[in-house]
Amino acid sequence: MSAYGIEDAGRLARVVSGQVDAGKLTLFSTMKNEMGFLPAFLAHHRAIGFEQFLIFDDASDDGTSAYLAAQSDCVVMQSDLSFGDEITYRDPDGESRRERAGTYFKIALPHLFFDGAYVAYVDADEFLLLPPGVSSISKVVTRLAAEGAPSAIATVVEFFPENVAGLSGDLPKSFDGLLEAYPYFQAEALVDLVPGRQPELLGKSKTARLFKQFDIEPKVERRGLQRLYMSSRAKKAQQFQKSPRHKTPLVLRNAESRLTGSHYANLAPSSTVLLTVAHFVFTAQFADKIARARAWGAHANGASKYRYYAELLARMQARKGSFLDENSLRYEGPQQLIDAGLMRW
Repeated sequence: MSAYGIEDAGRLARVVSGQVDAGKLTLFSTMKNEMGFLPAFLAHHRAIGFEQFLIFDDASDDGTSAYLAAQSDCVVMQSDLSFGDEITYRDPDGESRRERAGTYFKIALPHLFFDGAYVAYVDADEFLLLPPGVSSISKVVTRLAAEGAPSAIATVVEFFPENVAGLSGDLPKSFDGLLEAYPYFQAEALVDLVPGRQPELLGKSKTARLFKQFDIEPKVERRGLQRLYMSSRAKKAQQFQKSPRHKTPLVLRNAESRLTGSHYANLAPSSTVLLTVAHFVFTAQFADKIARARAWGAHANGASKYRYYAELLARMQARKGSFLDENSLRYEGPQQLIDAGLMRW
């Protein structure tokens, strides 16, 4: 099987609507059937200063593709490869590895258009939060450039309602509505920035804490020939897939600096800038997202985490469980994130 480098992305994916302006501050995202979040996602990120959205659309059939095509600031790309298709990726250092096509496109597609520019990476259910007093992402980019920093890290903070009853109803259509419906977060540091190195991970995600609270244990399911033999890799894939505690939402794209996967860049990030990504996992779409992810199977390790999410939801519903613990706070503003060690500026 052929190995694909970054330079091959242009023949594996194509622009189907819009035209890239390389001079605009751009956010890249991959999407499949995200109409629930899409209007709020675009409105919020426009409000904090993004000028253009480069979207890899993975054959959406819920109206996402048409909605994006109607937005003057959106450029949509598609491919004959689906997000979960495995390919062999050859990185610029000559190392090859098996990778999902969606992760490869996240690494490679912005390189087709942006040289020497910072590009953002945020998923459809994620909303980038800026520090107190910072109204535009351009100020963050200016600071990174002045420091000579190739990237900035963000903590991934899961937001949630008070209890499982809060997962009912309709998904809000605005960022403020999402914060009103799912206002709580865990006020515990998740990463520590270390000068000249990748961040050190701290603590546990809210998902990990809920798995422990509701006694969700990893289980190996054997199907078909796996009843006779199952490789260690297949067994490992069915263990808990950790929810991310951080990602790298701003990366300088050039010959030396690049994203290396879903959460890291190849060079050490700024040690003075720590942003926050508000991740809306536990919403009115939670049950539907579990079902879609398990049917789709394109997430890491065949979406095994969503099997455990299904078990968690069932147990929380049976016990009328609460999401809250002693470190849960109702969100009021970014200063709380600074105080909790989830943001730095």
